[in-house]
Amino acid sequence: MTTRPNEPDVVTRHGFAPASRRRNRIAAGVALAAVAVGANVLIYSGLNDSEPAVQAVIDVPAGALITSDMLGTVDVDAPSSVNLVPGDQLDSLVGSYAKVRLVSGSLITPQSIQATPLVRPGNAVIAIQVDEGGLPVGLRERVPVQLVIPALSGAATTDPTVIDGVVVALPIATTNSLGRQSLSIEVVAAVAPIVAAAADVRVVLSEPTFEPTPEPTAAPADEASGD
Repeated sequence: MTTRPNEPDVVTRHGFAPASRRRNRIAAGVALAAVAVGANVLIYSGLNDSEPAVQAVIDVPAGALITSDMLGTVDVDAPSSVNLVPGDQLDSLVGSYAKVRLVSGSLITPQSIQATPLVRPGNAVIAIQVDEGGLPVGLRERVPVQLVIPALSGAATTDPTVIDGVVVALPIATTNSLGRQSLSIEVVAAVAPIVAAAADVRVVLSEPTFEPTPEPTAAPADEASGD
């Protein structure tokens, strides 16, 4: 048999056959992809595991009577440790009172609502004007304060009048050029006229308590009589 010198050898190929090490790498890559897909499925399924909660749909001032148009529900994905009012309890809140200011869009907690009015029987709410910067740091709604009224010139005593109260609404800036702010305070009705008639009232932040109850403070005889 004669071999032709210029005739190339014929090699028969049977397709791609990766080496053993390459096959292991491909298998590992497929496994990692499967794990990633499974993790994404768990994450997105968790994001959809939300429950309705009650939220304020308008600004509600402290002390306001809650009506059905003030609240709504929104789906939230929050852990069980977050203290929220479930959406199915929305109707039960109608007729209660806002214990603090409820900002539109905020979620409602059980501590922000109470069944009774903020102003107790025998008490009254008055508005006082205070200079800008004359309010203590840390002032909040429903915290006890002392209203200090300096003695009038020529009065029988130089001791100031001190009246206990509770903050009802946070200060609201006025439009006048004097930079004064309006602060609503709950006091015992018997001493409300004394505070309302005072031209100068200083605010002292008392130690907060859970259920502050303002008590009347005796005013000097000359002030109480209007002399």
